[in-house]
Amino acid sequence: MTVDAARSREERFTSAGAGRVLVAACRAAGLEDRGAELIRFGENALFRLASAPVIVRIARTADYLPLARNEVAVSRWLAGEGFPAARVIGDLEQPLLIHGHPVTFWHLFVEGDRKATYGELGAVLRDLHTLDLPAGLDIPTYSVFGKTDLRLDRAAGIPDGRHRVLAQAGS
Repeated sequence: MTVDAARSREERFTSAGAGRVLVAACRAAGLEDRGAELIRFGENALFRLASAPVIVRIARTADYLPLARNEVAVSRWLAGEGFPAARVIGDLEQPLLIHGHPVTFWHLFVEGDRKATYGELGAVLRDLHTLDLPAGLDIPTYSVFGKTDLRLDRAAGIPDGRHRVLAQAGS
């Protein structure tokens, strides 16, 4: 096996690998991992803990650490403003970097029976845009393609010409 093939295999993000990260992250955070359920595996691995109303989010690589730090900072800012948004577990130092994967812990929220109306969603969005952004907090411009740039940069085997075309399509 070549060095590149071994490195590629080592760096692959799998559900089994995410499970091992979950166990170590829960141990580091003082949470119980037994019975955790993988509820999504894609850009991140999301696990619902059985022992507490907590979602554990595991990012693909350490390249996502700055994004995870920013997400935690935004969540804490919005919580301080009393704004209705997803909340990180407040008494944990986050994100953790476990086996090269940024890990964050979020309060589980359960959807109600009723979906919000467009008017209600618009009001929440209006309220969000009236908040004053604190100094030092970076909220990037919304990108329709999300974190595609990071995924493209890490993708192996894409010829340079195609890589440029894909990168331009995402920007």
